[in-house]
Amino acid sequence: MIKRLPFQLIRVCLLISALLLPELMFGQCDSQVFTDKGIRELNKQGGYTYLKSYPVSGENGKKYSYIFSQGTNYMIALANRESDAKGIFITIFDSNKKEIATSRADGKFYPAVSFTCKRTGIYYLQFSFDNTREFCAAGVLGMRR
Repeated sequence: MIKRLPFQLIRVCLLISALLLPELMFGQCDSQVFTDKGIRELNKQGGYTYLKSYPVSGENGKKYSYIFSQGTNYMIALANRESDAKGIFITIFDSNKKEIATSRADGKFYPAVSFTCKRTGIYYLQFSFDNTREFCAAGVLGMRR
């Protein structure tokens, strides 16, 4: 019995590994693919200079902060597996947590949102998911004066 225990233990470990390995391999979010897609979307709009990318994964989305400058026009392009970024949206808040802009309106998802900053300060970018089963995306920030 003592000789069989290690063999049985190895079999159990192999079985558990076989069941979990696909989840570990494919459950990861590779947002770089979506970052590249977002940069292409930003370039399509013309005149925007790439500033930063934001990886977004997990059911709860992600929140970031950024200092925007007065008089500058910003665009945030969104990308995921969908051609039109359906399922991912961004809401931008000022330092007082007042909503400034969003890429979702009337149940529609838009692949980008732009706004002109009226006051220099810290702004919050809340990336969220809705009506999707895939929680992997990226946001790409660009600016033009």
